[in-house]
Amino acid sequence: MNGIKFFAGPELLELAKDRTWLAKVTNKLNQRWQKKNAAKKKHPADGTVNDHSSSVGVPMAAAG
Repeated sequence: MNGIKFFAGPELLELAKDRTWLAKVTNKLNQRWQKKNAAKKKHPADGTVNDHSSSVGVPMAAAG
């Protein structure tokens, strides 16, 4: 899936004239990027989960 993709320019230009096809492809691309961006927000690159439930600033119970 990763890597450079090569497409025939004239063929794409011909397909782009079909508004139904163009709308379908545009919607699929938007959905794919929304999923990818949502997953990125859920699991940042540093491996932590970004759920905004941090324990920073919460005092620990004193050992007795």
